[in-house]
Amino acid sequence: MHLLRSCIVAAVVLVVSFGAAPAADAATGTFIYAGCSPSKYEPNTAYESNLNSLLASIASTASSGAAYNSFTAGGGAGPDPAAGTAAYGLYQCRGDLGPGDCLACVRETVARLGAVCANAYAASLQVDGCYVRYDAANFIGRTDTTTAYRKCSSSRSHDGGFLASRDGVLGELQAAAGYKLSSSGTVQGVAQCLGDVAAADCTACLAQAVGQLKGTCGTALAADVYLAQCYVRYWENGYYFRSNSGNHVSSLNYVH
Repeated sequence: MHLLRSCIVAAVVLVVSFGAAPAADAATGTFIYAGCSPSKYEPNTAYESNLNSLLASIASTASSGAAYNSFTAGGGAGPDPAAGTAAYGLYQCRGDLGPGDCLACVRETVARLGAVCANAYAASLQVDGCYVRYDAANFIGRTDTTTAYRKCSSSRSHDGGFLASRDGVLGELQAAAGYKLSSSGTVQGVAQCLGDVAAADCTACLAQAVGQLKGTCGTALAADVYLAQCYVRYWENGYYFRSNSGNHVSSLNYVH
């Protein structure tokens, strides 16, 4: 029997315009990225029933005030998407959101998943405020540093003060545990790991994200890297990414 898992198969570097809005002030529903499996489930199946139950649990449990939670609905894991009936999922809110904003963000994101990834066996949706993911494979608690999404601003700076401040912020964020905001000079940043990630794995994930920011985005004034279990973002004061003109939806593949 094969073990079913999902992975994001491509990291896309987007150069986008940005405007004035720090991360903590951004609208919590602003779309960032989505991933959808090409494999689709049939309507009126056991998997659809379990998935609906899972998504309902996510939407209702967010009202407890917990910033993170994971869920399982049903059973019957199989060797391929068509054979499995269990559904696994989680949600996470940005660490600075209050319970009411967290609940609203999660419920809105759950509702949007159906439109963005209709009938997909696996899907994830990241907005500025919260993250929701489900899958037919049990991914909960498993180490995964796959790149989900990456973007760099087109504007750059070779100013030594900016680069020193950026490196100072990224150094603090790389050592974060859970959720952290940081600022140095003219640069601000934020980082967060999923709630079920152990401290050592969180540090390793953030180190990989920071390495990608420096290696791919170079001297960009703003940059974001989202891995499967953590993200790191930084921006020059007065600048931050606005929503893309087109929503980025990547493919999630089942690997047997």
